Amino acid sequence: MLFAAPRPASPRLERVNPPQRREQPAEPSQRPVLQPLRTNDTRTIQVGMGLWAAALVVLVIVQPGADHRWWIWTCVAGLAGGVFGLWYVRRRDRHAPEDPPDDAPSTAG
Repeated sequence: MLFAAPRPASPRLERVNPPQRREQPAEPSQRPVLQPLRTNDTRTIQVGMGLWAAALVVLVIVQPGADHRWWIWTCVAGLAGGVFGLWYVRRRDRHAPEDPPDDAPSTAG
């Protein structure tokens, strides 16, 4: 039989895994207005670049075999990505609109 009717759930399974109740979603007007998290993206990128630089220094000292020289270039690419990330984040932060003070009333509908 290709398409069989689903078997009823075992009473023993229902005791172990009770059916979940589905709560109704809140009305859109009742949901709080979420604000984006403030993060220090520049510091995060700098930490990542520091880790790539440390890995590069270790690899330059250890001198991996000819088959693993690409590891060095991976570290260089990580540093280059970090430089681009720093440029991008700083540019984004310079051009970002000013945040209203926290005590200002929200005009969102």
